[in-house]
Amino acid sequence: MKKYIVILTILSASLFQSCGEPAEGMEKLKEERKTIVTELSTIQTRLDELDEQIAELDTTAIEEVKKVSAITINEEVFEHYFEIQGSVKADKNVIVVPEVGGLISEISVHEGEQILKGSIIARINSDVVSSNMKELEEQRDLAKYMYDKQQTLYDKGVGTELALKQTEGQFRTLEQTIKSLQTQQGKFVVRAPFDGYVEQVFPVQGEMAGPASPIIRLIALDKMSVKADISESYLRGINMNSAAQLRFPSLGLDPIIGLKLKRIGKFVNPVNRTITVEIDVPNKAEGIVPNLMSVLRIRDYVDSTALAVPTSVIRKDIEIPSVYIIKNGKAIRTEVVLGRSSGDYTVIESGISNGDKLVEKGLRGLKKDIEEIKVD
Repeated sequence: MKKYIVILTILSASLFQSCGEPAEGMEKLKEERKTIVTELSTIQTRLDELDEQIAELDTTAIEEVKKVSAITINEEVFEHYFEIQGSVKADKNVIVVPEVGGLISEISVHEGEQILKGSIIARINSDVVSSNMKELEEQRDLAKYMYDKQQTLYDKGVGTELALKQTEGQFRTLEQTIKSLQTQQGKFVVRAPFDGYVEQVFPVQGEMAGPASPIIRLIALDKMSVKADISESYLRGINMNSAAQLRFPSLGLDPIIGLKLKRIGKFVNPVNRTITVEIDVPNKAEGIVPNLMSVLRIRDYVDSTALAVPTSVIRKDIEIPSVYIIKNGKAIRTEVVLGRSSGDYTVIESGISNGDKLVEKGLRGLKKDIEEIKVD
């Protein structure tokens, strides 16, 4: 304190003297004040250093007892999941094309419509086939008449067997031709191969269509899956029984849990060293459509007797990670070996034992390897 009084007295005298010389101006006063402030800061810093040194050497000082909260560590099941981005795929997502070519005479559906299997999607003009069908039916009717007539004559003993067989052959041939033409005529009507939603309608009425011309895109939403490409390094930790979860960020839905992998690919992409995995999307999931982005979580590690601790209780501000174990009213810093982390928890491979109590809150206040504490 005496040092402060002397310094302040000298500084006050200096300022007073400066004020007595108005000719030196305001700038000189400001510069002198700046110098004095710097000197005061230097003096204060040195005083703080001296106080710390005295506190360290003073063995008579009473050390403050730190207040902390504790957590008891017990063996428990620990699961590790990795996350990968995937995309939704519909099991049935097809482009419907006609079996024959021709002019589109009718389109019976519109985009967004839900249709049933067998519903008419479009019609292709079949006037030529219909005309041929009419002619063949007339010929068949005539052949049937001639066949019936020969059958009557033959039954009366007047007609010959040869004439009967000829008329019968003509009739049967025409009937078979008509059946084939009827089958062909059915191909001019394009029908839905399964229940689903019309996602796209490609042509308009009056355009030409053929076996290579798409009519509609039809999608069924009852069976969908998520496909993702994972690094080959994950292969050793997963199998068909690996637990999985699905999340759809854009929908804001709760994660779908309790799932299993549907497929693990048998081919590693040589370019990016990835392999494809697939998981079914439950039917009850709403708002999920093909190509929707998803986050797939797959379990690749599980330990039923792990010592997992909140990651926040681990000191990582020094070279070797450590925790504070509470024993007999003291917090003892103990070095540990870390294992896997998942969420807010990290597995301790060695350094602690089942049932140990660790400092949970108040960790920042602990500076020494062993400190007196009070557990709240």
